[in-house]
Amino acid sequence: MNNLFKTILIYEVLAFVIWNIMVRTQSDYEIWLFENIHETMYVMLASALLIASVVYVAKKIGKNIKTPEMLQKDPRNAE
Repeated sequence: MNNLFKTILIYEVLAFVIWNIMVRTQSDYEIWLFENIHETMYVMLASALLIASVVYVAKKIGKNIKTPEMLQKDPRNAE
């Protein structure tokens, strides 16, 4: 199983568990969410933009770094 698949499964299980906890406690999460929808959306969008910015900067910096010789050779090639 590759790492991406494991990561997706972990996030799905976490979301399922957290959702069940929220539903079974019958607290006022929905009321709080609808009362603070603007703040909630701001936090979600700001977090997504921050993650996208970090990924973009990492890609730009990564292109400028020279790859070591050991990593340039493909070990699958018999040459």
